Amino acid sequence: MIRHSWVDGEKATAIPVDDRGLNYADGAFETLLCRDGSITCRSLHEERLTRALLELRFDSSQSYARRVLKEAEQCLLQVRHSGPARLTVTRGSGPRGYAPARPSSPRYILTAAAPGEAESRPWRCGIAAVHWQDQPQLAGLKLLARTEQVLAAHEAALAGWDDVLMLDNQGSVISSSRGNVFLLAGQDALTPSLARSGIAGTRRQLLIESVLPDLGYQVRECTVALEDVRGADAVMISNTLVGIAAVGSINEHTYSANNTVFNAIRDALWQQIT
Repeated sequence: MIRHSWVDGEKATAIPVDDRGLNYADGAFETLLCRDGSITCRSLHEERLTRALLELRFDSSQSYARRVLKEAEQCLLQVRHSGPARLTVTRGSGPRGYAPARPSSPRYILTAAAPGEAESRPWRCGIAAVHWQDQPQLAGLKLLARTEQVLAAHEAALAGWDDVLMLDNQGSVISSSRGNVFLLAGQDALTPSLARSGIAGTRRQLLIESVLPDLGYQVRECTVALEDVRGADAVMISNTLVGIAAVGSINEHTYSANNTVFNAIRDALWQQIT
């Protein structure tokens, strides 16, 4: 449920019908977690949004991303929002046709939603029929066109699963429909390489760079096969809103949840989210 919404910093509930984000998915977005109006991991979101806008050839990408996140936080602080928020940046209004107007006037849309129910039980997962498409130039970015994930999430809902693993066209695991995937085997932690497709999550970055190494894990970004997933001691999924979620099963394959391990990783991650 949306509690508050703003367009370019002003309270609003609609955007013009010629917005290029609506018509051509010409833009990027960030899913945010807020505490009393403050955006957690704001610098990581700014870095990723900057990379997306640079790749989309937005003018003054870095300064615009910095300004938009600062203004978004000011809006959220005014209402002391705690919970999820979404910041969407589009190229703004433009003429018909794929080619953007030069110069363009970007637009940002900010929504703040009510917190969802906490998900503490292990997730039941399947494997999506829809695959990620290779696009190395855009890999890792959180762009508006999320067709593969929409279809994968629909598959999960129809099957009654909490989530689905998503593969690429070579059959390698890339992510789930809701987040990034990590495999634990002893003190080894594997996560799929996102060199050709997928989204590089902010929580994934924290897990790779600090959380897991600080807990003694050897972290590798690499090609991950379904056989690797089935052979892992444990599987977890990370995203901004849940932190990490333990996977209890993937199709008929089940995992014995080690609450001590998951709780240690979850607690260490939350301690770094500021």
